[in-house]
Amino acid sequence: MKTLGLIGRPNVGKSSLFNSLLGYRRTIVLDRPGTTMDLVREKVRWAPLVLLDSQGIFDEGDSEALQEILKTADAFLFVVDGQSGLTPFDKWLHHEILKTKKRILLVINKCESKNASRMEDFAELGIEDVVEVSAAHRIGLEDLKNWCLREVGIPAVEIAEKPEVINVALIGRPNAGKSTLMNKLCRQRVSRVSPIPHTTRDPVSFEIETEGRVVRILDTAGIRRPRSQKESLEQFSIHASTRALKEADVVFLLINCEEAITDQDMRLLSLLEREKKPTVVLLNFWDKLTGERRRHFIEDSDFARYLRQFKTQPISAKTGWNINRLMPWVIKLYDQGQKRIKTSDLNRFVKEVISRNPPPAAGNGNFNILYASQVRTSPPTFIFFMNRKGNLPESYQRYLENQIKTRLGFRSQPIRLRFRAGEEKSR
Repeated sequence: MKTLGLIGRPNVGKSSLFNSLLGYRRTIVLDRPGTTMDLVREKVRWAPLVLLDSQGIFDEGDSEALQEILKTADAFLFVVDGQSGLTPFDKWLHHEILKTKKRILLVINKCESKNASRMEDFAELGIEDVVEVSAAHRIGLEDLKNWCLREVGIPAVEIAEKPEVINVALIGRPNAGKSTLMNKLCRQRVSRVSPIPHTTRDPVSFEIETEGRVVRILDTAGIRRPRSQKESLEQFSIHASTRALKEADVVFLLINCEEAITDQDMRLLSLLEREKKPTVVLLNFWDKLTGERRRHFIEDSDFARYLRQFKTQPISAKTGWNINRLMPWVIKLYDQGQKRIKTSDLNRFVKEVISRNPPPAAGNGNFNILYASQVRTSPPTFIFFMNRKGNLPESYQRYLENQIKTRLGFRSQPIRLRFRAGEEKSR
């Protein structure tokens, strides 16, 4: 029977996590470092697996307690505090665990919300397998359990897998054709179509199956600037639509090509750019435009910049022209957003890229990229550790971004790059 050891500095939530994985209270949980003083062993109910909760390790002097769990366990759940961030003690514990050459899962605890996540703070550890959890709120435990089953060599049959749902939000200013498109995609009337703006107030959702995947489509209210603060219903609809956009995996932005691009269209494009949402810009009513009007529409200077960043697709929501091309884009963009590049592969790639085009000099010295790591998906986020503080020139940042997107399979996917001064990575 395999044994998993929970290791972490005091008060990161090891005992809470231990109890959550067991499904009942086995160890005492207090907001006081060192409450658990002994090694606690317990078999979980959902797999032939034993959890080993380490006794209080207060500093580097507690080597005897640490060595016992390092020797006993077959793999480790390395628990850190997502609110406090990385500490020197975390680094020391990680260094000791690495000596065993056993499997490690980095468990970032106390991630009650997305805002609590501090995954980037732990990127320099270079741990490939990471989950964010909240032991106190039982968030993220399914991903953790699946890792335990998979990595220790136990078939993951005890945990029923929920069907993956891809959320797609239809957004745009009023009467861009969202409800008409919603009905075409769902092949039935699920949204009310009317020439009166804001007929759709609450987001309307409907699930369809395509290519063996479940796609949940949300038809949102038309987003426009309220004319007065008294328009409380419209304000509520806008907030609901904005929330749907933030929760979406893929976004369809509808543009009414029969009308000139408006400031509100540009604001929506700017919002999508900031949110780094995988987006397809749907040029609705395109079939009604002549060749000259199409050329003028696309070559509009403000709009052209966004056409280079987002995938665009001419459609007619009313007739169904090109609608069959949309769901394949949903699958492609979603899968790209979930893609994760191994740290070793990423660093080989970065080394090749900077050898062909080194970072430029700035100030009193040169920039040098020490190593890189992908710290997040949706959107794929890459952090680069450099030899000095300061920002790389924007032109070089764009160079790195273009290389990653075109050569690592993120061509149509918005990605984030972040840069941080850091020490040479320990091997």
